[in-house]
Amino acid sequence: MAAPVIAQRKTSVRSAPSKKGQQTRARILDAGRQVLSDRGYFGATVGEIAERSGLALGSIYRYFDNKDDLFLELLEELVETLFTSVDGSWVKGREQESLRESSRRYLSTYFSNRHLIAGLLEMSAAVPECAERWWLLRQKTFTRKAEYVRRASGKDPLKPEYAAVALATMVEQLAFHWFVESERHGGQAPDLEEAADTVSIIWYRALYASGQES
Repeated sequence: MAAPVIAQRKTSVRSAPSKKGQQTRARILDAGRQVLSDRGYFGATVGEIAERSGLALGSIYRYFDNKDDLFLELLEELVETLFTSVDGSWVKGREQESLRESSRRYLSTYFSNRHLIAGLLEMSAAVPECAERWWLLRQKTFTRKAEYVRRASGKDPLKPEYAAVALATMVEQLAFHWFVESERHGGQAPDLEEAADTVSIIWYRALYASGQES
């Protein structure tokens, strides 16, 4: 399975390269993250981003064309944060423990960013560029998972590229259900440790314990 080619998103040419400009840009991104997490995509405004960043409205437009431009950058940061959250969690010969640790790290990162994720999912439903960007960025995760499944499954009839997508999206949907939807609707969600146990056991049984007694 070839690694996907992900085109770099065009960033505003108005972004200042100076240290002060970089600090101001980071300040705007932080304010945008807060507003999107608190208000959701449809409730977020550039005016509130300016207010929270302590900058004039015109200053925001020096760095970003509009709120979509800003939020797309937050999307790229988020996906990279989720992708790298499991780095260093694998120990050769300790598959079950490694799966649990990587599951715990991913779910912990997802939980910490759950309101931002909810806002970006709202945006992806309304802004085609956001949906396309999220699709492309997720291919990096699917490619890594497919390689892992390929090594783990050996001669198993499962196709790695299909199994990887099935298992990875299962984790994403579980995390969304537990940490976003359950919070919205008053449902009961497992704590982080129980969630990590559930996800890692499913992964382990799918790849290592097929046909064996649990």
